[in-house]
Amino acid sequence: MVQVSHWCRVAIDGATHIGRVRDDHIELCRGDMFNDPRPTGECIDVQDAVWLPPVVPGQFLGLWNNLHARQQVENTLIPGFPLYFVKLADSVSAHLRDIPCPDALQGAVKFEAELGIVIGRRCHRLSANEVDDAIFGYTCVNDVTAPQVLFDNPEFPQWCRAKSYPGFGPIGPVIARGIDPDSLQVQGILDGAIKQDYPVSDMIFSPREIVRMISQEITLQAGDVIACGTSLGADTMQRGQTIEIHIAGIGTLHNTVR
Repeated sequence: MVQVSHWCRVAIDGATHIGRVRDDHIELCRGDMFNDPRPTGECIDVQDAVWLPPVVPGQFLGLWNNLHARQQVENTLIPGFPLYFVKLADSVSAHLRDIPCPDALQGAVKFEAELGIVIGRRCHRLSANEVDDAIFGYTCVNDVTAPQVLFDNPEFPQWCRAKSYPGFGPIGPVIARGIDPDSLQVQGILDGAIKQDYPVSDMIFSPREIVRMISQEITLQAGDVIACGTSLGADTMQRGQTIEIHIAGIGTLHNTVR
């Protein structure tokens, strides 16, 4: 059983450091987050942290149609395999970073509050009893989307383009290890109003099933992130609004739209 811990990446004087969050401070570590990191003996206050994305994913995947409540309301078919798309690397952003709205972008920008899975080692064709060992932990994800771009071409839904603008993939602030993902509750909070509030247990494919099934087809690497899909209540955001993705046991990812 992995002990519960919360891991992050922060910037100090322009240099990147990994750390373990303990109450109101961050214990800095040396080495590789995924391979026996060691404390340096140095700490910083959480309030002083310049947060970075907790990982830099080589592959950033997201799921569509993975919550029963949304599937039932939208009258879609229950998929037989996780329906996933790719968010490009430039979309990755961090806690407290602004979400930029490109001037050339027409139409609304939406938030989608999601649980993110962080892969901890290279894996391919996992069996069910290997999955937990391959998952490093879990984080908060805001799968920001430009809906008009997504359906701009009636012949080709543009999932990658609509979800990959710079800053459209905030993750963090931490990765939680040793927690049970199936018991978590995901909230999306816009300007203090709760817009989304749904249980992970409502997922069509559980977090562990997502990793096992996708690994049958592609090789996952340490640091890859898979966003598990969202439920009802995802809404549009305007410039100046703040959006929080809150998952008790992980933390709160806070961003402002600019």
